[in-house]
Amino acid sequence: MSAADALAIVRALLTLPIAWAILAGVRDVALVLFLAAALTDALDGYLARRWRTLSPRGDFLDPMADKILIVGTLLALTVAGAGWPVTVVTILVALREGLVALLRARALARAIGMPADSIAKAKTVMEMAGVALVIVGGRPWAVIGAGVVGVAFLIGLATLPRYLSARLA
Repeated sequence: MSAADALAIVRALLTLPIAWAILAGVRDVALVLFLAAALTDALDGYLARRWRTLSPRGDFLDPMADKILIVGTLLALTVAGAGWPVTVVTILVALREGLVALLRARALARAIGMPADSIAKAKTVMEMAGVALVIVGGRPWAVIGAGVVGVAFLIGLATLPRYLSARLA
């Protein structure tokens, strides 16, 4: 396993203490952990390119870790009562990311590589920034954060044809 793949796994696993911190009401801890996890997204890509360990497994693990981090954190925020805008984007993002996860898994099973393109990377950065604002909480941050995640969701909808065409290939 490459260092980049290990970082992706760590990012996904950090969702658990982030969710615990949100549910325990220690949002400052949740925010620090979430930002650290988000930074591993940039670091694992850098390491994979630098050490030439790019692989179909990494192309799968990296976005899956992002999905787990984002959706898991949004779910914890929803359960903690972050408000209806957060609940709405949580449902929409979870549905979209679940569909894409299934399509990516199918592509991987068929040995079809699906590295993240620049639009997908921008969407993920927007999601992470929006989720961080929701973690900060209160008005206007949670509402702005939910709005940013909502815009990222719309961008994500625009990328669905790429995943659907890979499934049909």
